[in-house]
Amino acid sequence: MRSLKHITVALLALIIMLSAFSCSDKACYEEMDPLLYTSLLESGTGDSKKADSVRVIAATPSGQVTLFKQNAVTFFTLPLDPANDLSEFYVIVNGVSDTAVLTYTRRPHLVSAECGYTFLSDLTGLRTTHNIIDTLIIENKSVSLDGEKNLRLFY
Repeated sequence: MRSLKHITVALLALIIMLSAFSCSDKACYEEMDPLLYTSLLESGTGDSKKADSVRVIAATPSGQVTLFKQNAVTFFTLPLDPANDLSEFYVIVNGVSDTAVLTYTRRPHLVSAECGYTFLSDLTGLRTTHNIIDTLIIENKSVSLDGEKNLRLFY
């Protein structure tokens, strides 16, 4: 009985020691938010085109959330919904509104021991209304932490 008590105490001490060493006291300095990078281009020429104003609103079950609002831009970045395989955006360029619906698959990605996990996505489809958006093209389907262009928006 006495040896069982010693074994229990030894196991408890081992568990405490291992859990203390498994924690990291380092801070997370790495990028954690994969962003969808969209460049704005002129219809017909494909040249980069600066929009006077861009506003992007996400449609969520709890309501609308403004994700981006800026003047004089040639590109913008947006997060995709990590809890769903579909994101719906209201894209307002120079005061004219369009709807863009993107579908994608998600996969967990370990960033680091300090930062933990995030979700990377692969774009599988998109559809838009065509009020100001002439064409929306997937240039790079992988939405990751690398900052590469994903979509080309012609207007």
